[in-house]
Amino acid sequence: MTTERPTSGGLDPDQPGLESQAEDLDPQARSLVVTGPIGFQGKGLPPDERKRIFDDLFFEGDRRGPYLRRFVVLIVLSALIAALGLVNDSAAVVIGAMLIAPLMTPMLGSAAAIVEGWPRRFLETSAIVIFGAALAIAVGFIVAVLLPRLHDGSPLSGEILARTAPNLVDLGIALAAGAAGAYIMIRSEASSALPGVGIAVALVPPLATVGITAGVGERELAFGALLLFVTNLLAIVFAAGVTFSIAGFGAYRSARVKAEGLFVGVVIVSLLVVIAIPLALNAFERYGQSDQNRVAADVIAEWDPALSIDRLVVNPTRDPMRVTIALSGDAADNRPEDLASLLAERLGRRIDLVLSFQPVYRGLSADDGPA
Repeated sequence: MTTERPTSGGLDPDQPGLESQAEDLDPQARSLVVTGPIGFQGKGLPPDERKRIFDDLFFEGDRRGPYLRRFVVLIVLSALIAALGLVNDSAAVVIGAMLIAPLMTPMLGSAAAIVEGWPRRFLETSAIVIFGAALAIAVGFIVAVLLPRLHDGSPLSGEILARTAPNLVDLGIALAAGAAGAYIMIRSEASSALPGVGIAVALVPPLATVGITAGVGERELAFGALLLFVTNLLAIVFAAGVTFSIAGFGAYRSARVKAEGLFVGVVIVSLLVVIAIPLALNAFERYGQSDQNRVAADVIAEWDPALSIDRLVVNPTRDPMRVTIALSGDAADNRPEDLASLLAERLGRRIDLVLSFQPVYRGLSADDGPA
């Protein structure tokens, strides 16, 4: 592995190595350590700290092949687990897929490459992210094609629908997760918290959702899930880049490289602003959907107060509006047509009602006979 040699403007972005020779750097920089109440002091990191962090973010030379093989295996497995968990409406399984997903590392690598002014490494890490995203979508699509239950008219699960309408809250979560991920890379003693970041931001489940919804012909829902992933991607790269800059990354860049990094940052911020528009619209729509759920619950209670509501999903993006209801109780005596009419009247829309009923049997046991 070759070493990076300082130039008049900073570290050479085209050298394949990651180490910086301490003896060639400013002697004052060698004494700098990551200090302060949150671990930052806003100055250049010492060479050994830089090497440790870059070794965790970039895999070059003999390390690249094994890393890419591990990456592909983990992407396929995490996307498969996520897709099956989404179809079965199992939040626990989806969380397990988040823990396996390997996408956070190349995203943080892209952020560090922008701050350091390394265009080649930025392109490489971005290509890894794009390839991984495409692979996860393909796995979700294959699962959708192979599972007959997704093509028999059954409604999509709540876990799937939850990832098709991102809003500003999702943007805030991604920004916080990006900053947390970069902080954990800098503070090695906090590395045990990295799985929590993966759970919080959820990168692979939206991609599996894109594949599943595309596989069943729900293009609008697929676009919503893709919007969620792009939001997470841009927010993580931006927030991580800011965190790396505060920690002292990019201390040896030339004015030209700093200007290029600033330009990339402006582009990312502009994209975030553009994405924030549909996210805000989805937020207002979600608030409206909460009101629609409340109205639907009131209608169900009026239609048959003896039944329990196990699941209620109102999807206003479809025309007619799809209302998915799962009820349970002793018996369903009233007609579903009456419920559909009441829902259409109260919600002011044409209704596509998907109603399921689970009977609950009750009995008393006796000492001298069966229940």
